Amino acid sequence: MRRIIRILLLLLLSAIILFPLLYALSASFFTKVDFTAPAARFLPSSPSFRNYALALGNSHFSRYALNSLITASLTAFLRTGVAASAAFAFTHLHFRGQRALLIALLATLFIPSDAMLYENYITTARLGLLDSYPGIVLPSILSASAILMMAGAYNGIDRDVYDAARIDGAGDIRYILTMLIPLTAPVTGAVFIQAFVSSFNSYLWPLLVTTRPSMRTIQIGITMLGFADEGELGAQFASIMLITIPFLLILALSRRLIMNALSGGVHG
Repeated sequence: MRRIIRILLLLLLSAIILFPLLYALSASFFTKVDFTAPAARFLPSSPSFRNYALALGNSHFSRYALNSLITASLTAFLRTGVAASAAFAFTHLHFRGQRALLIALLATLFIPSDAMLYENYITTARLGLLDSYPGIVLPSILSASAILMMAGAYNGIDRDVYDAARIDGAGDIRYILTMLIPLTAPVTGAVFIQAFVSSFNSYLWPLLVTTRPSMRTIQIGITMLGFADEGELGAQFASIMLITIPFLLILALSRRLIMNALSGGVHG
């Protein structure tokens, strides 16, 4: 009986969580009549791919998506690289002020990210990085949680592995690339995916540092496509689904990687 109740509860919670996504998917096939029908409907009266054709045919959609793809990829690679280097320093090296630096890093976890928006914007503007990819990416490459997550994984690797690599003539960078990252692939992959997704979904920071339409990311640009003003709500939902489906595929394909990261994160 307990198992049945647990299964029913999980199904109910899953339905609540998935309902907005399923409705958006269904609405992406709606016609204008479906949106103005007296009674609300969940399924389209006559499914059509016209909305997707309108979304993909918009000249700005591809540019916005490309901007998001570039900034998200740069953020993911740079954040993972910085986190791997910092985690290596905290777990394999010994230097003066190491403990104080670690405490300061932990303290940053309690600072709301929005509290740094003004200073980050002023710094970015003074460096002349507004309306540029570096201006969007650079404030996001340092993540205390990513560093601590990778440091926890590196602590699970025997120190003798590092000593053996040094004896064989491997430098620190080579050791990180050929030993640490492969041995902690689940954690590294999870950090990379989290950085990519969070950057791709970022709205407020790209909105602040970009003014030219050609530099807008998809999360901002999707509201500027004009579909809602033209009454093409179905095309608006289609645009949303076009940027949502790839993430669902990524999460589905990387599910085992993420679960391994949560359960341990080190390959034996």
